[in-house]
Amino acid sequence: MINRSDNSSEPTRRLIKLCNDRLADAVDLQLQCKHAFWNTTALDLRRLFDEVNKSVGVYTDRLAERVIEIGGVANSTERVVPTWSSLLCTPDAMCRNHASTLATTLDSFVELARQAIDTSIEVSDFTSAEMFTEIAQGVDKWHRKLAAV
Repeated sequence: MINRSDNSSEPTRRLIKLCNDRLADAVDLQLQCKHAFWNTTALDLRRLFDEVNKSVGVYTDRLAERVIEIGGVANSTERVVPTWSSLLCTPDAMCRNHASTLATTLDSFVELARQAIDTSIEVSDFTSAEMFTEIAQGVDKWHRKLAAV
């Protein structure tokens, strides 16, 4: 397991960057959830988007906490997110099929979380691998739910 005591090692620096990259994605995902929420009038969809947002908020906090645990600085300000986020997002901010658009973004996030699992295992950080597994499973649940709408 990687912890604060070895924060100058290459594997730890790599993991801090990985966690911060996924943190930027999670913050971006939360903003996309809010965009869908704000631009939807159907109450059932608004509730669903709000639930996804709250769930992703838990993952955002967990990612930030992990960065700190391993000796980094959680770095996802409004200036960082646009340049670090890797999520797929529709270029059309005026789209009206928010459930489908958000489902696509969630799927992109799940794929990135799965890649993070592999990277965490490569650097022998099984705590981070477990965290990314939980996040991938949780987000995939929301992806499937929204894809079915």
